[in-house]
Amino acid sequence: MADCLCDRDLHRSVGMSDLSSLLAVGFRFPGDDSLPSGLADGSFLKDWCASWEDACIGESFDEKIVSECAEVFARADHAAMRREYSRLFLAPGADVPIWPYESAFRHDAAGKDDVPNLFRTRATVDVEQQMADAGVRPKHVRTEPCDLCATEFEFLSYLYARWGEAVRVACSDSDAGCEGGGPSEWGRRIAAFSDEHVLKWIPQFFSQVRKQSRIPEYRILAKLGECYVSELSSDARRFSS
Repeated sequence: MADCLCDRDLHRSVGMSDLSSLLAVGFRFPGDDSLPSGLADGSFLKDWCASWEDACIGESFDEKIVSECAEVFARADHAAMRREYSRLFLAPGADVPIWPYESAFRHDAAGKDDVPNLFRTRATVDVEQQMADAGVRPKHVRTEPCDLCATEFEFLSYLYARWGEAVRVACSDSDAGCEGGGPSEWGRRIAAFSDEHVLKWIPQFFSQVRKQSRIPEYRILAKLGECYVSELSSDARRFSS
């Protein structure tokens, strides 16, 4: 692999892996105050901008959105975020404004009125299988559906990290192969998981969060997510070709 391409892909892998991790943190229930604290002290936004520059090879994140984030995040409130997360994603029965699980969200988007099954659906089974094939087992697989949005972002973070490691090995002078396959194999996994799962619902999920959240923290986190989805879509096309 050419040195220039190697360097670009290594930066891309690190940046996209870190962006995925940040979204996983942003859309998991804020049980403690680490997320609102990270928003308020500026560390989350700083990490996001640095990761974006890695992913986009030196391109700075949109300054207008950065300013909007800084203003909103400075006022992040733990109690308010817990209440709003619970209202948006954890309401009892079928009255959930926005399902945070892929299968349930897609079930609702299809116009079905009954309460969706959260475990052992076609989507959850395939998500779990793709994770297992990549050497991953979700931490809470017995108590929480593995197609939770945060878990899918964590898996993408892992896939990008493995792709980056495969790129590093392929670009080195070492004759050793990369365990689990080369860059094309890990790129294929990113494209497959993106096309078959994440891109099937996460764009609409972010759109719904922006429309329905009563507090600006989740609206702006969803806006960041929409920017990420654009980059993920680009990679999915690249790795599928």
